[in-house]
Amino acid sequence: MKHKKTLFTFLLLCGLFVLSKPVSAAKVPVIRAGKSTNLKGTIINVKYRGTAVTMADNSAAPSIKIGSDIFVPCKTLFSDNGIHAAYAADGNKVTLRHGRRKVIFYANKKYAKVNGKKMSLKVKPYFVTYKRSNVRDLLVPAKQAASFLGLKYSYRSDARLVTLGLRNGIEESATQTRSVDKNEFIDTIGPLARANYKRTGILASVTMAQAILESGWGQSTLAENGNNLFGMKISLSGNNWAGSAWDGINYYKKSTYEYGGGGRYSIKAKFRKYSCVEDSIEDHSAYLLGAKSGSRKRYAGLTKTKSYKKQLQIIKKGGYATSGSYVNDLCRVIRTYHLTKWDK
Repeated sequence: MKHKKTLFTFLLLCGLFVLSKPVSAAKVPVIRAGKSTNLKGTIINVKYRGTAVTMADNSAAPSIKIGSDIFVPCKTLFSDNGIHAAYAADGNKVTLRHGRRKVIFYANKKYAKVNGKKMSLKVKPYFVTYKRSNVRDLLVPAKQAASFLGLKYSYRSDARLVTLGLRNGIEESATQTRSVDKNEFIDTIGPLARANYKRTGILASVTMAQAILESGWGQSTLAENGNNLFGMKISLSGNNWAGSAWDGINYYKKSTYEYGGGGRYSIKAKFRKYSCVEDSIEDHSAYLLGAKSGSRKRYAGLTKTKSYKKQLQIIKKGGYATSGSYVNDLCRVIRTYHLTKWDK
């Protein structure tokens, strides 16, 4: 009887093991670099603008999560859905255009050209031919590709679902700080900050004042070389806010910038690099809206007030800056340059 119980327990455990085996684990047969092989990982469902694009059950060119990286097929996802894609005759690169944004991915290169700026990638894109459908496409890292194109990105691990959408208007420009004269800074950044305010609820005046102080009117080394207007470092609050798009991109180890109109000084840290000013503003807002301290939002209640002073106080209280005069400095900038007109 004891042996029967032991056998029953063994069979039950075996059954549970079989039942608990991840159903999402997959081997996708492909041809890569002329050789037959398998992509081993988890099939990922992708929706773009609310429409299913690559789905686990019937996609000719499925998206796949390999390790911690999600790869999406370039043409299948982007070109077939309204984003122009041009494939080089030599098969080594793909050029994507979304409005004024231009992104070039190179096969087997750990960088992309985004709006003319070289941006590092977490992983190398590569071409495969899906053997089941005979579709040939370039696999690119999903999160960075979406960010370069100005798209919203989210991932639900429980549903194995990537959702991409439009940020209305963000693709219409790709501003480079180097091309913005100090005297033109407000008129150039104002419309971008206003559009961001309509998307996020963070007052344009607040965004502009922080950009002016943190970047010295766009004249800092960090702003000119990396389109980084807010001194955003690679590691902020553990990078645990939703929508962070720039982890793993090439950063500066040392940078000099203006603060509060008072002199220059150097900080030894790794900073974020953006392909354009628009992305710097979007990531700054994503941080303010999503950064956490433990389980608590650092800047809770930020968009519940339309007072620029209260928003700035929330930002200061959340730990964005240590200077005791930070709020007063920013309020002075807002009043002096009448920045509240961009909040309308």
